Amino acid sequence: MFSQVNNSSKKENGRNSVNSPNKVNKKTKEFKKKLPISTIPTISSKLFLSFLFLIIFALLLNGCNAFNPKNGSLEGEVHRETSYSTAPLEGALISISGSANTTTTDQKGYFLLSDIPAGKRTLTIIKEGYITLKLLNVYIEPDIINEIYFGEPIILRPKEDTILYDIAMDYLNQKDYQQALYTFIELRDTFPESTWADDAQYYIGNIYEISGLYISARDEYSRLLLYYPDSIWADDARFGIGNCYYQTSDYYHAKIQYQTVIDNYPLSDLVSFAQYRIAWCDKRLNNNDNAIQAFQQVIMLYPQSAYAAPSQYFIAEIYYGLEDYNKAINAFQETVNNYPLAVWPGEKRLIAPAAYFYIGYCYEKKEMWQAAIDNYEIIIAQYPGSTWEDGKSIVLQAQNRIDYIREHYLPPEEENSE
Repeated sequence: MFSQVNNSSKKENGRNSVNSPNKVNKKTKEFKKKLPISTIPTISSKLFLSFLFLIIFALLLNGCNAFNPKNGSLEGEVHRETSYSTAPLEGALISISGSANTTTTDQKGYFLLSDIPAGKRTLTIIKEGYITLKLLNVYIEPDIINEIYFGEPIILRPKEDTILYDIAMDYLNQKDYQQALYTFIELRDTFPESTWADDAQYYIGNIYEISGLYISARDEYSRLLLYYPDSIWADDARFGIGNCYYQTSDYYHAKIQYQTVIDNYPLSDLVSFAQYRIAWCDKRLNNNDNAIQAFQQVIMLYPQSAYAAPSQYFIAEIYYGLEDYNKAINAFQETVNNYPLAVWPGEKRLIAPAAYFYIGYCYEKKEMWQAAIDNYEIIIAQYPGSTWEDGKSIVLQAQNRIDYIREHYLPPEEENSE
């Protein structure tokens, strides 16, 4: 959350009269004795009205409006200081004195603040984890977009904990997991109250998970949920615990963790993935009916997710494993009909050619040789570069099946004798 700026205005102290109240009253009474009461308001009103008329007339002639001063705008860029250079800083809060308007920087660090009263102003830039910056005497010219620092970026300096966080993230992005781990641990232990402490705790668990140290990863994710239950990483940590159980073949407890993600974090972007993983847990446990229902839940509840198409595919695969070839053919056909351009999650490989291959293979099981060949030929004609997960060619395998069928099951065409 962004810090809020409290711009409390100072109250001006009124001057105390050097005269006592009695002396003021006495002078007033004496003054009234010198002039008739009826003449005082008459003369003062005429002079005041004449003077006020002249002021308003002069303002109108000059085209000025004293009650609505002209406004201008201000644009600029905010960067963060890094260990080697600077980089655009997104989400910095921009405010300026004399205006209630605020804005935040975009991904490129750019901001545009409008409707600022003309004159000298103080610009304030706030970003959690960075030292607040106040720029004095920023002059706003009316009716134009003013440019701060002549187009050069404003640099915000990170606090010590933010410096450690940036260093750790640099290591992580370079896949130097050991150095990233050491730096995140240093950040967590040195600055336990830091705004980055929960981030550090999550990444410690995540690095252990990436490294295949699932018990350590599970413990670190659990620590995040214990000490930072309101962290934005809470759903990721819970999902990560599920992954750790899944990778150690404890599918029963993995299902519990994935279901907790769905129940406790219904707005998380991980819910469709969690439902997909629940289906896979049932598939691994050979709970085929439950697995089919769980995959169907993915399709019904999250039809636009990356997991809808593979869910349909694996429903078909379960039927194939059960040797229910008619249901398998129908389910694989739904895959290519409903998701012709779908790819495997996190990959660029199309799902359709694999579905066509298994349609062909199911027809082989039913001894419907020509139907099998027809589906294999679709792969060869439409998906020439398709591969399995291990990189082997689906096209080559489809051609091998066609050759095998023609050699062993389809009689050669009879030649016309003349």
